Amino acid sequence: MTAYNAVIVEIYPDDTDTDLERVLKDLKESLPDDIEIKDHKIEPLAFGINKLIIAFLVPEKEEKIRQLEEILNSIEGASAEIKSISRI
Repeated sequence: MTAYNAVIVEIYPDDTDTDLERVLKDLKESLPDDIEIKDHKIEPLAFGINKLIIAFLVPEKEEKIRQLEEILNSIEGASAEIKSISRI
């Protein structure tokens, strides 16, 4: 049986024109089948700018976390920060 990690990521837009719903859609399309989005929400950050918070379910394999990081680093118009990784 495969163990999984819950990975919480915050995504910050590069500017006020970044569409976080589009970022979410693009992320969903670029994820491999074994990495899934369990939950997401958009929250205010500051001065009318929002951030996207996503909870991923990732198999507990080092290359899978690295793969997720590579996908997150390829996001256009935004930057991502992994806030936590917890085994579940």
